[in-house]
Amino acid sequence: MQSSEPLSPHKSLIRWELKLLFCAIVMFSIVGLTSHLQPSLRAQDQDLKAAPELTLVDQGLDETTRLILRTLRDSDPQSSEELVNAAKLMIDIRLDEDARFYIGQISKLKLNNEQLYILQNKVGADFFSSIHGSDSLQPEGRILARKVLAASKALANSPARIDDLIKTLNNPDISVRSEAFRKLRRLGEPAVAQLLEVFAQKDRVADFPGIRGALKSMGIHAQGPLLGAARANDIQVQAEALRALGYYRTSESLDVMMRAYLSPNVPNSLKAIALQSLDRAEFGYDPAIIEDRLYRRSREFLTGKRPVDGAVLSSVTIWYWDNQKKKMISSELDQLTATRVTAARRAADLYEINPALKRNRELYLLTQLEAAKRIAGPSKNTDVELIQKTLGITREETQAVLAEALKLELVPAAIACCELLEKIGDESSLSAIAGQPAGLIDAIVFGDRHLQFAAMKAIANIDPQKAFAGNSYMIKLAVFLAQSENRPSGLIGHNREDLAQNYAATLLSLGLYGRAAGSSRDFFYAATSDPDLEVLLVTDTLSNPNYGNLIQQLRTDWRTRRLPIALLYRDADRGRRTSIQLQNDPLFTAIPFSLQLNLVATHIERLDDRIKPWKLSNFDRRRHGAFAMQWLAKISSDRDRYYFYRLSSREQAQLTKLLYLPGFAGSASAVLGSLGTPESQRSLVDFASQNAIPLDEREVAAEAFSQSVKKGGTLLTVADIQLQYDRYQASANESKESRKILADLLDAIEERKRTAGVQ
Repeated sequence: MQSSEPLSPHKSLIRWELKLLFCAIVMFSIVGLTSHLQPSLRAQDQDLKAAPELTLVDQGLDETTRLILRTLRDSDPQSSEELVNAAKLMIDIRLDEDARFYIGQISKLKLNNEQLYILQNKVGADFFSSIHGSDSLQPEGRILARKVLAASKALANSPARIDDLIKTLNNPDISVRSEAFRKLRRLGEPAVAQLLEVFAQKDRVADFPGIRGALKSMGIHAQGPLLGAARANDIQVQAEALRALGYYRTSESLDVMMRAYLSPNVPNSLKAIALQSLDRAEFGYDPAIIEDRLYRRSREFLTGKRPVDGAVLSSVTIWYWDNQKKKMISSELDQLTATRVTAARRAADLYEINPALKRNRELYLLTQLEAAKRIAGPSKNTDVELIQKTLGITREETQAVLAEALKLELVPAAIACCELLEKIGDESSLSAIAGQPAGLIDAIVFGDRHLQFAAMKAIANIDPQKAFAGNSYMIKLAVFLAQSENRPSGLIGHNREDLAQNYAATLLSLGLYGRAAGSSRDFFYAATSDPDLEVLLVTDTLSNPNYGNLIQQLRTDWRTRRLPIALLYRDADRGRRTSIQLQNDPLFTAIPFSLQLNLVATHIERLDDRIKPWKLSNFDRRRHGAFAMQWLAKISSDRDRYYFYRLSSREQAQLTKLLYLPGFAGSASAVLGSLGTPESQRSLVDFASQNAIPLDEREVAAEAFSQSVKKGGTLLTVADIQLQYDRYQASANESKESRKILADLLDAIEERKRTAGVQ
């Protein structure tokens, strides 16, 4: 009979300490920890440089904790399981530094995949999940957890192991069959893919019945590989995929059935399977209805109105059948790319069913180009030769697709069209239609930088020899791109300079060089002059024009139309009104004004995420700027041929800045020398006269000035010429090479003075 007398606090503490000590002793006796701590335990591992070493036992710890700690150290854990138990115990008594040490020792054992897999099965996956997420156990916890996860995944998904499980699906023992199926189901899509591959192996017909049963019961995990296999060139694989899809009444599986039922390329035996599935789904199979459905669904996937299955995840796996290798292959795509690829598949099915219908052809071309460019990415050209060979697309079709892509704001498809026109376009591709500029000019005005560059390259390669509608945009774009300093930046507008500078400094935490403007006028000029801007921050302090009108102007200008804009508002009504006006603009956000700059930075990061992965990289900036400068130098070297490309005074001033950018002095001098204007000659003379600039760059500018004078005479004013004489007189202490450049400038001036300008 138990006593009802309550334990004193002292007795309770003693009992708790004895219980904890007993648990520790039992734990270490089970795993056989017997030897003393060895110096090797403290060795540093290359990938665990931050791991702590075991230090002397802290005498400030309570007696029970010290006893447990000494017992553990004396036992000298060596094996992986012993070290895991040691780490667990240290975590339990909240000695995380010691736990980190033992976790690090496990990584240093260099266990192979099989050993790590066995360790996870013995210890349990929960332990490794917990050490991965605990901040106090890093970096050792994350390193070990990732190693174990990768090893377990590699071993579990190994083709040999999956094949062994497949072979037991026909085992006479139902418990063996059930266990094999359970394991395959846990593996998900990789297991389904390998199940389907067996149908292409004619020597394994005996395995087919068990595989059919497994596919029927796999659940939603089976859909992705089955959709890919339904387009295989192996009739057995196609048949089994269609038969299995019939059990999954999803919209995706219905689409595949409809294609199989109506396509002229599908054998009648497969059509019968598809028809049975459509019957089970109680879906009408009138050809006109099916075509309308596929057309509508493709457009919905293309325009983002319908998400692809699995789009709740950060990435989506798309499966294909490799016709040559007779294997299933997969591709991990971001959600948007996966949705566009699905649109391309539906449109391809529709075009396969009825290629004679014009709308089917147009949708097919548009979706294929959109998917191809999204897969290639913004900085890599699509394989236009393969596209031409596969799609058989003509120049006229490309121009039509470009117009539709711009209308639907499908930037990747528009870029692919420009890349095609770079190869197959001609001067007719630049002809105005009904008084409107050609699609390539519309692509420049659209505002996306990658698209602008693709259009510029296409026009440069077409190399028109006469004026065309919108040719001024080509010059404007080239000058704009050439000004890049390869320095990503952000612009903040505020009527108080001190606050504007504070917010500009915040942009540094986002990897951006911060710039500030104190008025709407200054803000607009800076925004339309700097090709390196990545985000615009407008505050409701700006006026004349006010912040709302300023944002509207930025959204209509071809240089800033596709830049992310954030409005920092003090008044909630202002923020709400502006948000309503721009509610359909995905690159706009309104942020409550806050002096907590880190909160503003968080909002800007979220806005910046909306343009990934199509954000401009430093590589792109260099590439765009260099190409633009080369093209400007080309058209400037032959003004008789390219007479229709004219630079405004603002563009000439912008070109002058290029003289001072590293690596651009030669090209900028050539362009300015060809202009034959007083401003261009003055810019060259001023640049060549500066002693701090490298001699070779000064010589290039002086030669460009000399050539300009030979063509059109000296266009400098009397004051400009007098300044040059003064500069030469003041250069007595400069090097001989520097004085020679100044002398050459004077010789060029004296050679052909402009009679009307100099007396």
